[in-house]
Amino acid sequence: MVGRSPRTGRYPDFQVVPVVKKKWPLHLLMRTTLLLCICLLSSFAHSSKIERAFESLDIYNYFKAKKLFYKSLKRDPAAAGLGLATIYYRKDNPFTNIDSAFRYVQLAESSYISLKSKQRDFYKEMGVDYQLIVDLRANISTRFFELARKEHTVLSYSRFIEIHPWAQEVHAAVYSRDSIAFEQARGFNSSAEYMLYMQTYPNSTFYKEANQLFYLRQYKEFTKSNTVVSFMEFLVKYPDNPYKTEAEDMIFKLTTEEGNMDAFHAFILKFPANRNVGTAWKNIYQLYMREYSEDRIATFISTYPDYPYKDQLEQDAKTQKMNLLPFMEDGQFGYIDFSGKVILKAEYEQLGVFKEGLASAAKNGKYGFIDKSWKTVIPFQYESVGDFESGRALVELDGKYGMIDRLGEAIFPIEYNDLGTVSEELIYAQKDSLYGYYDKNANQRIAPRFEEAFPFQNGFAKVVFKGKQAIIDAYGTFIVPPAFDEVAYFNDSLLVYSEDGSMGLCRKNCEVVVPAQYSEIGALVQDRAMVVKEGKIGYIDGTGKIILNCVFETFPNYLKRGQYNAGLVLLKHKGKFGLSDKTGKIIVPMNFFNLGDVSSLIAFQSEKGWGYMDLNTKVLINPIYQYAESFQDGFAIVEKNGMQGVIDVKGVEVIPISFQSVVRLGKKMFQVNMGDKNGIYSLKGEVLVPVVYNDIRLIDKDFIALKMEDDLHYLYLVENKIIKPIR
Repeated sequence: MVGRSPRTGRYPDFQVVPVVKKKWPLHLLMRTTLLLCICLLSSFAHSSKIERAFESLDIYNYFKAKKLFYKSLKRDPAAAGLGLATIYYRKDNPFTNIDSAFRYVQLAESSYISLKSKQRDFYKEMGVDYQLIVDLRANISTRFFELARKEHTVLSYSRFIEIHPWAQEVHAAVYSRDSIAFEQARGFNSSAEYMLYMQTYPNSTFYKEANQLFYLRQYKEFTKSNTVVSFMEFLVKYPDNPYKTEAEDMIFKLTTEEGNMDAFHAFILKFPANRNVGTAWKNIYQLYMREYSEDRIATFISTYPDYPYKDQLEQDAKTQKMNLLPFMEDGQFGYIDFSGKVILKAEYEQLGVFKEGLASAAKNGKYGFIDKSWKTVIPFQYESVGDFESGRALVELDGKYGMIDRLGEAIFPIEYNDLGTVSEELIYAQKDSLYGYYDKNANQRIAPRFEEAFPFQNGFAKVVFKGKQAIIDAYGTFIVPPAFDEVAYFNDSLLVYSEDGSMGLCRKNCEVVVPAQYSEIGALVQDRAMVVKEGKIGYIDGTGKIILNCVFETFPNYLKRGQYNAGLVLLKHKGKFGLSDKTGKIIVPMNFFNLGDVSSLIAFQSEKGWGYMDLNTKVLINPIYQYAESFQDGFAIVEKNGMQGVIDVKGVEVIPISFQSVVRLGKKMFQVNMGDKNGIYSLKGEVLVPVVYNDIRLIDKDFIALKMEDDLHYLYLVENKIIKPIR
């Protein structure tokens, strides 16, 4: 009797076929009957064998099941292959072998496809169908993927992808294979390796990045000599390389390093198709027109008749010969000249100083730009603006930033969350969530991939990548990889790094030289830097070697005042101050209550008060002050009876000791304060600005702004005179 299917619980269906009676010769009838019986018995026996094999498999009798399946392979490879694949796939028997499982499940799958409909129906009664086979094949493939992942090589994943194209893990395998191969290509970091990668894996997720790196390496390899000729040949050989703009920029940079008008003009004549020709013309104009005037413009036109920006010249030619300063009246702003005459009545909410012939202005809460003919050159439409520099100005609109030219045309679209100013020909910008870098013409130079970015200085910029600070070069290459919370240059070869709130020193490759053990590491000055550990101050040299152990006490503003000056440093130990040289030798004994900064005359504090001495501790000015600062340029701020003033090296009062506070204002002046009033004295004790102003601010080398309630005056430093509107 045929056994019941362990999968369906049913018996196979049998049909009774009616027999048509026909007269046959006796010997033929006997022979036919015998053959029919043999076939039926053989088929019945085989069917029973497969069913018994599955029944054995269902009760985990793997030895018997395996034996029966093997005997059935020749007649029923689909069912027997499935059974054997199941046995070899399972881990609960001694026959476990994933390679054999895969071989037999493939046999089962290919054999099942070629089965006739009746055979498939018969297998279906036993619970065997195509879906069962492909499901097992998928599980077996998963096992192979786990093996490939464990090996984690390009070869292991490639083999898996080739042999198991149906597997659900193929996409993961492809990604892993491509990732490993891409990292290997990055390790070689050559254009040839990147090209090979792209040819081998044209559909890779990393194809775009590999393509970018290919172009970069192609550019760097071809122009490694950094000569004008190499960049010119690069442009000819690789016209489609996106770094052709960089090559043109380098030609421009190298041929105009002198930075004068002759160099820029020679560049224009030699490289008329270079994208920087316009910049060269504008640089010539900027150098020529340091002072805007009609006469100067006319001379420029005759000198450079081929200048392409004639409209700009016409606009600048209209600019009148006058120097203007903003003034206030009734909360509004206008302009006065240096004599105080009102040139433009106060009708703007804000006004800036003129830069490159244009000034920022505000009306109805919006900013724009005007020229000296009071024409609105750029409409009042921005939330904020910056001054023009090199024909460009930052603007803000709807919380987004951009950059415009003198005509108001957007160089950078107003769509950035953050936008820096030009620094070493590069500008950092944040458009979405990440920062990248652009040149001043808005061409992307470094792709956005940083959480934070800072301006370039000396060819490098600090960035934040995946939560760690790093330093990149002008191509976006990590000079200092992102390994620490914070990094900063200590000297040419070492950096200060911060990790979990502690500081140490490392090399550019992040090799630790001094472990993170200090709470502070100060600036390196005269080959000495302050370090603070457990609240105590010490000093190291430029190699990180301890020069003075961390045994000295902190004091107010110690990070600045504790820097070496003229080979000496201020120290505090056991509550007393002294001075030490760079070797640690005490020059001024540690027995002073307090000391000022290192100077020719050093302020010191004794029980009697503050006075002045030389480095030999000889008292030159008796301690008669409540407070004193060390001398700078022959003058010092002192305090007596709660009031401050300024004395010279002989102790003579230059500025009366009669003000609540005195601070230095540049090198030649002092700002004095009495309550909410401020004024300015010269080093000679002359009153340059009477003590009547609410606020005083140095705005540039020639002017100090003086604000008094709703009035705005200026101290013109060239002539030491006050400029105020004549009403």
